[in-house]
Amino acid sequence: MTPQELKASILQLAIQGKLVEQRPEEGTGEELYKQIQAEKQKLIKAGKIKKGKPLPEITENEIPFDIPESWKWVRVAQIVTLNPKNDIDNNIDTSFVPMSCVSDGFRNTHTFEVKKWGAIKKGFTHFANGDIGIAKITPCFQNRKSVVFRDLINGYGAGTTELSIVRVINNTVLREYLLWFFKTEYFIANGVKSFTGTAGQQRIHKDYLATSLLPLPHLAEQKRIVAKLEEILPLCEKLKQC
Repeated sequence: MTPQELKASILQLAIQGKLVEQRPEEGTGEELYKQIQAEKQKLIKAGKIKKGKPLPEITENEIPFDIPESWKWVRVAQIVTLNPKNDIDNNIDTSFVPMSCVSDGFRNTHTFEVKKWGAIKKGFTHFANGDIGIAKITPCFQNRKSVVFRDLINGYGAGTTELSIVRVINNTVLREYLLWFFKTEYFIANGVKSFTGTAGQQRIHKDYLATSLLPLPHLAEQKRIVAKLEEILPLCEKLKQC
C-alpha cells in the first residue's frame, strides 16, 4: 500500500467513526445539527445570509456506510453556507488565488498574489479567511485540490471560478474536519460519478457539493478526529523510506 492509499484508508476510518473513541458526555451530532440550524436562522433574519433552496430528505437507500449512533447524516448545505460574496472596498489589498496556488493531495496549503479588490471582484470566486475552497473541475478535483484559506491579505480574497467555497457558520463545525471529508475517497469517487461536461472540461454536478451526505459528529469529537489525523497522516510518508 502506498502512502497515498494509506492516507485515503485512514480518512475513511475517520469519517466512519472508527479512528477515535466515542464519548457520550460530549453530545451528539443531532444536538450540533440543531445548534447550527438555530445559528442559520439568526443570520437569515439578520439578512447576513440567504435562505437556501430546500434539500431532499435523506433516505435509507442513500446511506453509504454505518456511523456511530451519536453521529448524524446531513447534507453539506444544511450545515454551512456555499459560495458567499464579499462586500468590501475596491481599494483594499486582497489575495488572488489561481488554481496553481492551491496545493493538491492531502496537504492544506496555498499561496496567493496581492491585488486590489476592485481588480478581482468581478468574474472570480469570492472567499475569506477560514473558508474552504474545493476544486470542481477535472483533474484538480480528483487530485484533491482543496484548502482552508488562511492569512489572506486583509482577510479576503478571490480566485479561479473552478473553486467551490464552503463557509462555516459561526464556528459550529471544525473547518479541518470538513476539509478532510472533502479529501476522502468517498467524496471524490461520488463527485466523479456526478461529472458533467465535455472531455477535458468535466466538473462535478452543480448540486453535488450541496447535496452530498456528510457524517456529522459532535464538535468535540471532530476536534479529536482532526488531532489524530494530524498526528498520524504525516507518519504515512515514512513508508517511502522503508
